[in-house]
Amino acid sequence: SLLINDIQSATRSTFLSNLIGVQSDCPAREKFGYGGDLNATSEAFIYNFDMQAFYRKTIYDWVDAMNDSSFVDTAPFVGISYCGISWESAFITTQYNLFLYYNDTALIRELYELDLEWMEKAKRFFPDGLVDKGLSDHESLEPVPVELTGTSHYLHCARIMQKFASLMGDAEHEKQFKKLAEKLTNILLDKFWKKPVAGPINRQTLFATLIYYDIVPERELDFALDSLLNSLNNPTGHFTTGIFGTKYILEALSKSGHSGRVFDIVNSTHYPGWGHMMDQGATTLWETWKESDNVYSNCHPMFGSVSEWFYRWLAGIRPHPDYPGFERFFINPIIPEGLVHASATYNSPHGEIV
Repeated sequence: SLLINDIQSATRSTFLSNLIGVQSDCPAREKFGYGGDLNATSEAFIYNFDMQAFYRKTIYDWVDAMNDSSFVDTAPFVGISYCGISWESAFITTQYNLFLYYNDTALIRELYELDLEWMEKAKRFFPDGLVDKGLSDHESLEPVPVELTGTSHYLHCARIMQKFASLMGDAEHEKQFKKLAEKLTNILLDKFWKKPVAGPINRQTLFATLIYYDIVPERELDFALDSLLNSLNNPTGHFTTGIFGTKYILEALSKSGHSGRVFDIVNSTHYPGWGHMMDQGATTLWETWKESDNVYSNCHPMFGSVSEWFYRWLAGIRPHPDYPGFERFFINPIIPEGLVHASATYNSPHGEIV
């Protein structure tokens, strides 16, 4: 599909426009190194470019930026601190992506003590585990409570730290983070799965998050998937998700066997969607599903998580968490109806994967 190529090309242009010294959110208005954008797109950037040295530098920007009295949203710090844990947790998650994609264990050893301190800080801010402050699914077309996105990022960090503790031979912390991960999983289950959620909520982001982070118990996964598929029954049948929900829904549907459905949405020019942007003449991705006349940016990486989907699902190239740095990996392309040909190349530390 020519549209897919246009989307990929616009995504790469957007990424390159935002790689000057820091991974910025936009090249014109703010130019800030927001952590939320890293959480949403660092894997997409890694598939497209060799990001190892750049992201090492980025993580040290976070080391410089962090303070004890609040979560900061950008590194370098520019005085913004209202987005919260889904932004500053990029410090931990980006380290994990460097481990997963490049087997960078040296960085974990360098920063392990600081990582432990960061987890202590998170615990001090959210002693009960539930994250109830901060920005949630930025630019979602429907409301998303921060309790969902914030707590799931906290859970992600707990799981990462369990892995890091194991790498460091730190059995005590490994046990502690395993317990924390179980506690946060249960909090999310109680609040967002076991009983109906009160008030308006983006059900796409809701069920995609629960599936993406393997929060729903195996035996109930079919119900979660049904709910996710039902949430696509809006007037266009398209995604209405924001910065995080978009990454999650692309993955959640695909790993559940519905990558064909994702392809149909991605390969459509209807609003809201990437194809709509292309249809309107966009050469880079917008910050908003609807084009902004002057307030929002029209060159913004966050919806570029679609490029990660191209590599992970269309080309089927996926890292294996037990064999970091692509020592072994999955290769399992999908063949959606309506796509005649697709090819991709990924430069792994062990050589080209074609």
